[in-house]
Amino acid sequence: MLHIHSIVMAAKRKAHDDEDLTAEEVAENVKEAAKKIRETSRAVRENVKTFRESGAVQEMAEATREAALTARDTTRDVRDATKEIKDSGVVSDTAAAMDQTAAAAAETARAGKDTALQLPRGAPKTTRMAKRGARQAKKMIKREAPRVKRKVRTLQRKAKSTTKRVARKTNQAAKKAGVGKSNRRRRKI
Repeated sequence: MLHIHSIVMAAKRKAHDDEDLTAEEVAENVKEAAKKIRETSRAVRENVKTFRESGAVQEMAEATREAALTARDTTRDVRDATKEIKDSGVVSDTAAAMDQTAAAAAETARAGKDTALQLPRGAPKTTRMAKRGARQAKKMIKREAPRVKRKVRTLQRKAKSTTKRVARKTNQAAKKAGVGKSNRRRRKI
């Protein structure tokens, strides 16, 4: 169609260039345009036939179908993995273990301090070393306890954001694949 338009426009330009065309020249120009239209039409028909016979359209349809099915399956796998992580309680168990570790460290430091208080009478040299050890343990606990608490909070935030991000990506993949809405309609019926 675009090629026909260019042929007609070329004939008009030629007519403007040669304002003194005779009727025979105009007829010849029309015949030439008709001939070019036939040739173009024949070429387009052959191209469409070749394109159809090549199987490219069918191949594209099958590739699109395969991509949609892959997107659907991937979305399901991500959804299942997210549910497994949520149901397994790995994140909350990790946070709880870190809290318990911090509490055990504090309890160990208190026990060490109590032991150090019992030693001065029995062994003065050992007492000094135990006091030094208790001070070091106390410093370490004071230094590490807030860090452990921050780490627990950070892991909790990361777990929440990771869960939200995975859910968001799952929803996006489902929307791209067109899985979400069509499945909801089928379920309602």
